[in-house]
Amino acid sequence: MASDHDFQTTTTTILPPYRARDAFTPTFDVFEGTREYILAAELPGLRDKKQTVIEFTDAQTVSIRGKIGNTGEGDCKVLVGERRTGRFEIGFTFPGPVDVEAVRATLEYGILRIFAPKAVGAWPRRIHIQ
Repeated sequence: MASDHDFQTTTTTILPPYRARDAFTPTFDVFEGTREYILAAELPGLRDKKQTVIEFTDAQTVSIRGKIGNTGEGDCKVLVGERRTGRFEIGFTFPGPVDVEAVRATLEYGILRIFAPKAVGAWPRRIHIQ
């Protein structure tokens, strides 16, 4: 059953199911292909992959949380600080189930990408007669 937090292929509105009070919410782009969903976020300063947790609570719901450290410049004081640092957390509910075992993620040049293949049966398949 669809909830208000599902994203649809016909809209660009994505509403996360929750926002943590003591953490900032990073911005994500979410794409839907024929066979997979792709989530991408700019997280400059995120270096420690072990401090980022991507967790599926069921076959349609993912939560992403972690921490971005201050990239400070030695003993200099900050005059303008526009980049977000500290804890971050966000969650998404997909419109259909994903193959949780096949999900993969990359972190390259401050861009976190999560590739979530749709569960077989959730995408069109052509069956060839033998």
